[in-house]
Amino acid sequence: MFYPAGEYLRFVRIPENVPVGGEVLQVEVHPRRNLSLRPVDKADDARYFAVRDVNGSMVSIVLSRTLEDLVDSDTPHNVLKFRLVCDYDDGDDTISSYLSVTVYVEDINDHAPKFLDAPYHVTVDELTPSGLTIFRGIHAVDRDKPNTPNSDVQYSIVGGNEAGKFGLESAHRAALVIRKPLDYDTGDKEFTLTLMASDRGSPPLNSTTEISVSVLDSDDLSPKFTRELYRTQVTENYPLT
Repeated sequence: MFYPAGEYLRFVRIPENVPVGGEVLQVEVHPRRNLSLRPVDKADDARYFAVRDVNGSMVSIVLSRTLEDLVDSDTPHNVLKFRLVCDYDDGDDTISSYLSVTVYVEDINDHAPKFLDAPYHVTVDELTPSGLTIFRGIHAVDRDKPNTPNSDVQYSIVGGNEAGKFGLESAHRAALVIRKPLDYDTGDKEFTLTLMASDRGSPPLNSTTEISVSVLDSDDLSPKFTRELYRTQVTENYPLT
């Protein structure tokens, strides 16, 4: 039978990166003739665990399959349930006792955001007004558990923007915006910006990529004489042709 006597439920929290063979919990159970793992709600849940003898009175429940694919998916499955069944002899009778175990699998921040279709390139006219969004194709994904800080991606420009010509719509909207006027004729011809995507895990993970911005010259300058006044001399009989 299981000890402490009268305990029929056990709740355990483990990280998703527990290695196969790693211990999940220890259970005091004696006397025992046969000990088995059985499913509760889903048949597959019990297959993630195995029983290992520690001594005559203790057993260890260990992991028999990796947990990482359970949590880091579009439909995370982070609660596993199984039942320990102990058969023991009581005189001429065989008696069974039960211990139900619920295992909560906690997500670990083990994936950095990854940019899609990177690096990026955009071409923009030098007369494009400030405040206009010029590129919306920036996107990164994080394979950690959805809708958690570990998969919440935030964006920033971390290089190549010393003059502050560009910005992003917001930390969560990675659309490139012109912040200051561009002038091809004063050197604003090509920019290479470094973008960072970071999650909010502890500690946070990040990755970087580049976006190149090519500025097109526009016909925005009138012709200008190099001098205000030009002088020359001709003889009175200078031919007309």
